[in-house]
Amino acid sequence: MSRLVRACYQDPADLVWLHAAAALGWTVQRSADVYASWDGRRTLTLASAEYLDADDCLAQMIFHEICHLLVSGEAALSQVDWGLDNTSARDLVFEHATNRLQAALAQAYGLRHFMAVTTVWRSYYDALPHDPLAMGDDPAIAAAREGWQRAAQPPYRAILDAALGATAALAALLRPHAPPDSLWSFAQERHPVGTNAHADTTLRCSSCAWAIVQRHDKLECRLTRPGCRPASYSLAEAGSDTPPAARLDATQSACEYHEAPLSVQDCFQCGACCHRGFDVVELAAGERFAKQHPELVERRSSERYVVPRPNGHCVALQGDGSAAASYLCRHYADRPRSCRDFELGGDACLLARQRCGLPSRA
Repeated sequence: MSRLVRACYQDPADLVWLHAAAALGWTVQRSADVYASWDGRRTLTLASAEYLDADDCLAQMIFHEICHLLVSGEAALSQVDWGLDNTSARDLVFEHATNRLQAALAQAYGLRHFMAVTTVWRSYYDALPHDPLAMGDDPAIAAAREGWQRAAQPPYRAILDAALGATAALAALLRPHAPPDSLWSFAQERHPVGTNAHADTTLRCSSCAWAIVQRHDKLECRLTRPGCRPASYSLAEAGSDTPPAARLDATQSACEYHEAPLSVQDCFQCGACCHRGFDVVELAAGERFAKQHPELVERRSSERYVVPRPNGHCVALQGDGSAAASYLCRHYADRPRSCRDFELGGDACLLARQRCGLPSRA
């Protein structure tokens, strides 16, 4: 005897992103004839489930196409496939920019691996730095940053924040029950300071350079201080996030920014404070450096003197940080007062390293 089926099961993440697409006025349909196609008339056609890779899902594909729109701009809405040519390398920079934007937005919600791109673009995605939108030589960065600016505007901000937030909430519920080879197990937990938890669960905040020991075995994380917080591409409205914890237990597991305490030896391979960590070094006209090396000093105003950094490197810096050519200051004995006062492992030191992408994080 047959029974009447009144409802069908649907993947919860797919439901979240189908709702996001509908909020944008899109119609999503499945087909065996295409992998992904935008018709320029608000219909997105995606491959049927049986044609997707095992680590892909409808949710990720919708997210990816939204990122395509954000990178290409509103004018692309009326163009087939966002106006991109996917049969040649002509628009490769836009695909790379979409990958970067997707990684940045997903990472802000602990979903960078869960919502990762698939197909032939995965190798590029996996090779992206910890901050996919940090300035660099890749021409895709500028387009990705423009896409981020669009994402932060209505209507995209609220729609994406709701979808990414709901997906992260699902991941938090499902991760403890997921086997190691499930995508749900790759979603990252959130750390009390507002970043993602470190993949190595054996690391502790007490062994981190960013931690300051307070009374009663409590720690303060300098990442919570104004000016020290890492770049975040969360779309949550200001004040809607859970405020970062002001104090941590020494046994707290580490976050993704865990960094071992620094030693003087690290300076020779780092050099962040002397290149891209800061724009210039200011000094007084009467300082020893200005008197001994006037050819290296620029006068920017009647009372402002600086040691310039052409191409991002201090004019007094030598070496490239390699074992054969450590970073060294040519005039260390005469260095400006601000350099003398610079504290190894202090806020400014760690911030400079962060700005330079150190330590390297996947």
